[in-house]
Amino acid sequence: MSRSRGWGGGLACAAIVLLACASATAQSPAADNVSGVVRPEKVKGDALRSAGGVALYLPREFANLLFVTSGAAAGIVENEQVVPRVRDLLFSRDGRIGFFPTLFMETGSSFNVGGRMIASGNNEATSLRAGYGGEDANVVESRMRFARSTPVPMVLSFEGLHDRRTGLGYLGIGQEPTTDPRNRFITPLTQVSYRERRERVIGSLGMRPAPDFEVFLSSSYSQRLSEDLPPGDGPRFDDVFAPGSVPGALRTTKLVYTELALRLDTRDVRAAPVPGMVLEGYAGTSRGVQQEHGRFVRMGARISQSISIYRRTNVLIPKVVIEGTASPSGEPVPFNELTRQPDFRGFNTRRDYTSMVLSLDYRWKLASFIAARLFADAATVAPSTKELSFKGMRYVGGFGFDLYSDNAELARIGLAISEEGALFMFSFGVSPRFGDRQHRD
Repeated sequence: MSRSRGWGGGLACAAIVLLACASATAQSPAADNVSGVVRPEKVKGDALRSAGGVALYLPREFANLLFVTSGAAAGIVENEQVVPRVRDLLFSRDGRIGFFPTLFMETGSSFNVGGRMIASGNNEATSLRAGYGGEDANVVESRMRFARSTPVPMVLSFEGLHDRRTGLGYLGIGQEPTTDPRNRFITPLTQVSYRERRERVIGSLGMRPAPDFEVFLSSSYSQRLSEDLPPGDGPRFDDVFAPGSVPGALRTTKLVYTELALRLDTRDVRAAPVPGMVLEGYAGTSRGVQQEHGRFVRMGARISQSISIYRRTNVLIPKVVIEGTASPSGEPVPFNELTRQPDFRGFNTRRDYTSMVLSLDYRWKLASFIAARLFADAATVAPSTKELSFKGMRYVGGFGFDLYSDNAELARIGLAISEEGALFMFSFGVSPRFGDRQHRD
């Protein structure tokens, strides 16, 4: 009995061993198929997750891009190196050539999608920007920059631009165009819709003789053609105003404009919410090329003070901007060269010889390189500085968020609300840092 049990146990053990060997032989891959790499087990739903990962790859990388500064291929974020995969994705191995995607959108206009390529050397840099929003909404811009640090920091740059824009509006001049006698309306219609083609070249020299003080000297040649939209797309100039009463309309204007600008900026960094003062003044002169109109002068000043509230990165920013255009010879100034209000964050539809914009912002840091803001603007235009008044000003208020590096704003989203309606603004991409009037519409 004991022996039979022993044989039975032995047979059972042998059966178990044989079954294990058979199972191993059936499941083990051939030696040629063994890679030595451990692969995770695949389960139901992995294919869908993989597809989602591919779809979200670029958005994730673009979000990481927001932490790359505009002046270099790599930078420092809170004492940590920029995410290496962003650099690998968007820059060459040596970090000298990179590409930044751009996206701009505003209420009343179409999406404009494009990119900016930057190549840099030791003391030289060049950039090429292109954007497309339709047949009549595109832009191509190129810029070259040469820098020196001795005897004082200075930058010499050359630029070229071509762009087309459509769906632009012209209400006439004045704070209340419909009642301003300078506008010669001939029908009940009160607004023109037009498109514009523009070419421009600029040469500029910037110097920093002191740590907080900058000097800019620039000169440009530009030509613009403002023309009616195709029939049926909007009111034409001659449908709204007396023919020939809008200087510069329906023809190409060619101008040479030269400007000197001075800026005092005591902030530690340019884009972050930190305390400090910005004081700027400029003066420029324009001369027409092969045309009667085009002689005028521009001048203006702006001052803002960032005041810390509670924390150093919570700042209250009051700002005053006064700008003007004058024609000493009495020649009419082309309508698209009159003073406008790019600092007003509502609908920028007013233009005249003089402008005043008052602003109050409260801006605070939410996280590393992310800030929020509440803002309110008041704006007016007038035929001259003496006629500026606080009566009848236009007001706008809103809120927004922006992402920035130490040197430049990288993205912004905001909503502004006024009596004229709500204005949604969104921009993404590295924009150039320009403070003069050469780069304004």
